Amino acid sequence: MSGLAPMLNILRLGAGPQDLPADNATLMFWVGIALIAGMVIGIPLYGFGGALALNVMDLVVLYAFVMIVLNTRGVPDRWRQTFTAMAGTGAILGLLMALLMLLAGGPDPGREPEDIATGVVFGMLVLLAWLLLVFGHILQQALDMGSRLVGMLVALGYIVVSSVATQTAVGLLQ
Repeated sequence: MSGLAPMLNILRLGAGPQDLPADNATLMFWVGIALIAGMVIGIPLYGFGGALALNVMDLVVLYAFVMIVLNTRGVPDRWRQTFTAMAGTGAILGLLMALLMLLAGGPDPGREPEDIATGVVFGMLVLLAWLLLVFGHILQQALDMGSRLVGMLVALGYIVVSSVATQTAVGLLQ
């Protein structure tokens, strides 16, 4: 598996994007895993076409965000490893979120929020917090920032931009 050990180390905050191979094979592997993870989550909710469109759009938003922040800091040559790290860690944590959804009875847009078990909601919040921490760690390393908190604020900016883009696209699909 292309770059699995470094990706798991990034998830544990023990490595950074610079520890991933800077090659197209690793990039394509993790983009493929991100697409598969997104399809596993998205198909039950939006069908195949909608899930594919949303996942491709999400990866485009991630790529654009990474390019903008790296260019702003004057380190555009770090895009491949940064994009790969964010796509890969997001995919792994997304698959864990999908597993929690399955444990809760699967995705059901008609389900009332109070019908979801507290443990599942807590697990989702923990995974979301971990995603923010990991993305902050990746961006801190890629942007040479001294503080992980600043990296987490930049990561929060990405999550907001991605969420707005996704929700807008979902509205267009319906």
